[in-house]
Amino acid sequence: MTSGYLDFNGMLRFMGGKSKAWGRLHAHEIPGMKLYGQWLYDPRELDAWVRRTAERPVDVDAIVAEVMKPKKGRAAR
Repeated sequence: MTSGYLDFNGMLRFMGGKSKAWGRLHAHEIPGMKLYGQWLYDPRELDAWVRRTAERPVDVDAIVAEVMKPKKGRAAR
């Protein structure tokens, strides 16, 4: 793992070559800190964040069943 902090462009490269537009869109989610007007990113924090937020398999049938379940106290129409 790289030591030291990454600037905005370094963070984008670390994230797999994402675009600047993607970085600006997700800036509020990406762990970083602003120091003297420049955003800095710790590669270890980025790696941990990616692992926590990575897409996981979704059980669509279970989600649909939960949404379609009749609400308590309401008659079906």
